[in-house]
Amino acid sequence: MSFFKIKIRRVRFWWRLTLAYFRRYSWKIAATVTAVLVGLFIITRVLPSISQTNTLNIGYVGNYTVNSLPSDALALATKTLIAVDKSGRPTPSLASHWTISPDGKTYVVFLKDNLQWHDSTSVSAKDISIAITNVQISAPNNKAIQFQLPNPISSFLLALDTPVFKAHSFYGTNIYRITGMDTVGGYVKKISLLPNDNSLPKVNIKFYPTEAQALTAFKIGDIKSGSFTQATELESWPNIEVKKEVGENEIVTLFFNNGDQFLGSKELRQALIHSVDRTEFDGVIAHSPISPSNWAYNPLVKKYEFNTGRARELINKSNYNGEILTLSYIPSLKKIAEKLQKDWKNVGVDVNIKQESQVPANYQIFLTVNKLSPDPDQYSLWHSSQTKTNITHYVNKKIDKLLEDARATLDEKEREGLYADFQRFLVEDAPAAFLYYPYRYDLTYKNAKELIAKLPKN
Repeated sequence: MSFFKIKIRRVRFWWRLTLAYFRRYSWKIAATVTAVLVGLFIITRVLPSISQTNTLNIGYVGNYTVNSLPSDALALATKTLIAVDKSGRPTPSLASHWTISPDGKTYVVFLKDNLQWHDSTSVSAKDISIAITNVQISAPNNKAIQFQLPNPISSFLLALDTPVFKAHSFYGTNIYRITGMDTVGGYVKKISLLPNDNSLPKVNIKFYPTEAQALTAFKIGDIKSGSFTQATELESWPNIEVKKEVGENEIVTLFFNNGDQFLGSKELRQALIHSVDRTEFDGVIAHSPISPSNWAYNPLVKKYEFNTGRARELINKSNYNGEILTLSYIPSLKKIAEKLQKDWKNVGVDVNIKQESQVPANYQIFLTVNKLSPDPDQYSLWHSSQTKTNITHYVNKKIDKLLEDARATLDEKEREGLYADFQRFLVEDAPAAFLYYPYRYDLTYKNAKELIAKLPKN
């Protein structure tokens, strides 16, 4: 019994001692506990929030490998040798100037002074690694890069509008450097960028295979900024800023298979164009395969006005016998395909519509978005020798000759005249229908505007 009494006395002793200690040092203990709790809160809640609010996620649409990343996606990390202005003309970037030999086969590009890579070494021509098919590339000295072409191609300088990095690295020349690159199946999914100025935000460039996936990522806040062609539903969102402008670097286009027994008829192709009411499209009506802002654009090409009477006349002149045609389309243009189906039915042409993820091996009519090169040279798309890229199987010797002559001469005025004729004859022949330049919606969350405003303007 005495053993338990001793234990109880000891417990009482230590309990009274603890109480006395707490009474005497209660403020210190309370301050310590508070400090610990505040510290834990900062570490678990505040710091991640600060880090996140100083990080900007930007979305891009497309499947790109490391070697095919677009210049604008990497513009924060590095520059190109040659840039391109809004009219499609080459302008200096890392290059200060260039020379072209009289025969148009030799280009020498000279670098600007005092350029540096991210590792603080000077940019040398011998550090720059560029690969262009069938072009011999050499560096005569540290300031010049020479390109030897097998044949003159007047649009060659625009091929140098590609991101430049130090050989065997991702050291670039701009204010941000690449700190990480995530790939899946060979395609880039995310690029992490860190600025050399602490006042600037961190940036993640995220890539999505389709616009629908990118738009979903934007809606849930995974990206804070992106450019889209179909985003009218978001114009009313109060927390989003929407900038709407015409995307003149792409055309929603109907490609006709000119080798088809029915679409081989110019009258039927023209009839299908006349029967489309383009006033309802979310964009600006197109008339030519070249952008209106391009220096070679011809505003005097034939205009295919909406005219169902004229469409029926042309159908009667064609060899069309009432056969049901097939219109293939890419996923983002389903609504446009349904509208075309309705418009064509109104003039007596029935079509089935079929979704495709890429250019079908065998099609009759294909609705897609045609990306335009800054240069008016469209040799690969329309020249009869280009069997892999001339998807309409179009053959026209006059068009062939105009394209050949226009890419061979360096005289811009002469090229302008050749491309004016090219547009005039091509639009008249109608191997394709150039429907409209779609609006682009540049979407940004308003709470990210301050971060975007800090980004350097190239």
